[in-house]
Amino acid sequence: MKSIRSLLILLGLALLGGLLGYNLATKEKTQQAESHPPVIARGEAEARPTRDLPEMVQYEAAIEPDLNFPPNAVRGELVVRFNSRSEYLDFLQALAEAGLQPLGQIDGLLAVRIPSSALLQARLGQYEAEAEYAYRVEQPPSPVQIAPEDLARLRAFDASARFITGEPLMGDGRGVKIAILDSGIVAHPYLDGVEIVSLGLSGDRVDGAGASHGTSVASIIAGREGIAPAAELFVVRVLDEEGLGNSFHVAEGIVRAVDQGAQLINLSLGVYQDSPLLRQAVRYAHQQGVIMVAAAGNDGFDRLPFPAAYSEVLAVTAVDAGGQQALFPNQSKSIDFAAPGVGILAADEEGGMTLFSGTSAAAPFVTGSLASLLSGENPSTPHAAVELMRSYLNEQGAPGLDPVYGAGVLDWDRLRERSTPGITDVALADIYLPSNSIPGTNTPVEVIVQNRGTKWLSGAELEVFVGEAKPVSFTLGSLGPGQTTTRQVVVQVPSKESAAALEIVARVKPENLQEDVRLENNVKAVSFRPSF
Repeated sequence: MKSIRSLLILLGLALLGGLLGYNLATKEKTQQAESHPPVIARGEAEARPTRDLPEMVQYEAAIEPDLNFPPNAVRGELVVRFNSRSEYLDFLQALAEAGLQPLGQIDGLLAVRIPSSALLQARLGQYEAEAEYAYRVEQPPSPVQIAPEDLARLRAFDASARFITGEPLMGDGRGVKIAILDSGIVAHPYLDGVEIVSLGLSGDRVDGAGASHGTSVASIIAGREGIAPAAELFVVRVLDEEGLGNSFHVAEGIVRAVDQGAQLINLSLGVYQDSPLLRQAVRYAHQQGVIMVAAAGNDGFDRLPFPAAYSEVLAVTAVDAGGQQALFPNQSKSIDFAAPGVGILAADEEGGMTLFSGTSAAAPFVTGSLASLLSGENPSTPHAAVELMRSYLNEQGAPGLDPVYGAGVLDWDRLRERSTPGITDVALADIYLPSNSIPGTNTPVEVIVQNRGTKWLSGAELEVFVGEAKPVSFTLGSLGPGQTTTRQVVVQVPSKESAAALEIVARVKPENLQEDVRLENNVKAVSFRPSF
């Protein structure tokens, strides 16, 4: 790690001979970055260097604030993080003596946000510190790249979170404090009686214009239609009326939430540039035992935005009322949970209701469920609650961990029934055709069966119907609670010229069909048609 002092000395020596050449090179690199944004896998952030600013840019930014800022960086300002509290306090004093006001500060992280022109004015070169950019953060945008006919196939829930999840898992959220970092919140009948403390960091009123997104998120978690109706909310406005914010405010909001005693933090927002300060804030919360839940994003990318991409944060994707992935979410094997995210009936800022869709809606389903588990008669720790939810996920998509559904889909019935012995529930989890199957060729299809009950099963029968052909039958062996088993059938994928679709139906039944508590999940039908 280089100090600002040594950095400025080197820059001063190099300035005369290298400034022009560097400017040209930097512009070329910036253009390349705009065309080819970095793909960052979850967990990579830990291994990346923290020096986010090119050396010459640090010097130039001190002279011309709007020069050479990378795409999506907040122009004209920088974030400086210090290694010691004494130097942090000395720098704040130096700013005051120079007649400069910081744009923001996070005492717990020894970080200060300043105009980039203040680098030299406040004699930053005297201190051991790191300078970095702040990046623009946004609420996940509405899906725009999905064809209307594909979106039309999604099944909306058309119901509130409380109706979707059913009766409480354990408790009503009483005694659990949840931080919501979002676009603010307005008074709403759905939230009457909820204890709410609010904080504005975006410069907008917490209940000002644009608060609909945050209000919808809050109504899924708490209130009369929420999963944990009596949970206490700490609402931090970090997004403006356009749904935009910056990584500094998100980091500050995380630290404020932890210091306020929040046990859970919901983050239905994201940014694709890694921020060392945001990473540090996430680590700060994690070390205090706080659980962070973040939206996986709605851009259809094969990577996650931050903070969902950090290993300490639970990433949530969205499914529709049929249990199918909602088409628009980002994909990654690092996704922790899939939850309802299509057509959720939620509160809006006008005092009415709206159909809320996206991974922004899915994330608070996880947050609210954790709050319910934490407030039961025998409450567990936050981390134990997460592991409990992982233990009762429904298999979906490719067998095992997959980038579409991640670890699996939340099932509130299984969580409620986990301590009830003798429940029979055998389910046709999915019919999986690999996405790289070549039209006109034979390919294996995997039919996945899961035991979602609480007793061991043996002798269940599986039948698979492919088109008009005779069914293929299997007798399944012993299957413990939660376990899955897979059977393969070989099918011919229709050619690109064919107008026909590949129709597959599968059904599974236990030895005693009358004992099965959910017959509706014993059958699944799918239709495949080449799209390339």
